[in-house]
Amino acid sequence: MQIAQTTRVVFPSTLLGTIPDPYGGHNASDCIGLYPKPGCGSEPVLSGDRGGSMQYATFGIMIAALVIIGVRISRSIVKRDRARDEALGLND
Repeated sequence: MQIAQTTRVVFPSTLLGTIPDPYGGHNASDCIGLYPKPGCGSEPVLSGDRGGSMQYATFGIMIAALVIIGVRISRSIVKRDRARDEALGLND
């Protein structure tokens, strides 16, 4: 007979003073809106947070994809123009 043993992790309760201020000491009306003032919010902790490494990686991937698409389009235009010029006998 097997006995399943589970462990229980008990986290200490947070005290009132240990919760970080989400507005960094600013007035809440200054930090909420379309254009919050500089210094509001918190530094990115996880890679998926605003300003984290995953956000920069996604931006880089999007720019690289746009560059690849642009190169493919320009190559196909040059290829089309060369074929058209060759068909008309303009390649001298």
